[in-house]
Amino acid sequence: MTKKNEPRPITLDPAVADLLASMEKRQAEAQMPRQQRERIVKQRIKIQSRREQRATYDLPPMLRESIRSLAEELKIPASQLVTLALIRFMRSYNAGEIDLGQYKQPSRSPRYDWNLVLTKELLNLQKKK
Repeated sequence: MTKKNEPRPITLDPAVADLLASMEKRQAEAQMPRQQRERIVKQRIKIQSRREQRATYDLPPMLRESIRSLAEELKIPASQLVTLALIRFMRSYNAGEIDLGQYKQPSRSPRYDWNLVLTKELLNLQKKK
């Protein structure tokens, strides 16, 4: 219980807090030297131009680690390695070489009809000798 003379804690709506934070950030940037501001603007433009190429997917940790280590071993970007893998998957799927039916299970989600169940055998990514 608060006393009469104690001020009540102020709680901000998250949208208002975000707005205030962005205003403070803009103000801080306005006080930066011109070269630093120009560098920040260039970085923002670069990030925005890449947005269309970006996607986020949930991947099993074992798969992420395998991709990371293979990319490191081959000294190539992981995103390019995954892009190649997805292109090859889509070509095989469109050619009828891959049947996803064996992995499908009904979903309880109102958004999706099916989930793909990935077995331990499928997720075993060890190199064959």
